[in-house]
Amino acid sequence: MSSEKWPWEVYSDETKHHNKYPKEYKDAVWWLNSKPIKDEPQYSVFMDKYPAVEGHRLYIPKTNDAPGMIGLCFQEAYRDGMEMIKEGKIEGFNMGMNINEVAGQSIFWPHVHFLPRHKNDIKGRNAGMRMAVHTIDPYNPDNQIDKKSK
Repeated sequence: MSSEKWPWEVYSDETKHHNKYPKEYKDAVWWLNSKPIKDEPQYSVFMDKYPAVEGHRLYIPKTNDAPGMIGLCFQEAYRDGMEMIKEGKIEGFNMGMNINEVAGQSIFWPHVHFLPRHKNDIKGRNAGMRMAVHTIDPYNPDNQIDKKSK
């Protein structure tokens, strides 16, 4: 693997000393990135500073220890996505989470990624699997679980 860091791992001068492990919602780095596009009592929505596709949003609960709040974020992302499809703004969407560093999480506060999708917005075999931080080709023999039997 390359020693080059992903852009979200390299903080700007303004944020390089910012805590990646916030204890409170308002302490997380996304407040330094932008203003929320939606600010509700239980969650906020921000545009992702390092979007995987145009329109990449983050749905962020205001509490980090209530599983129901992350469920609410998924629900609201789904609702917004379906409305965008109905309005003809997008053709589909991905939603997902990265939990812990091994899964690609870089800000350790729960949040849902919402990626609006359009036909051919990302090229290649794994275009529909864009939620992965490192897109994995399931057909590559090196990525198969049981390499000996293949």
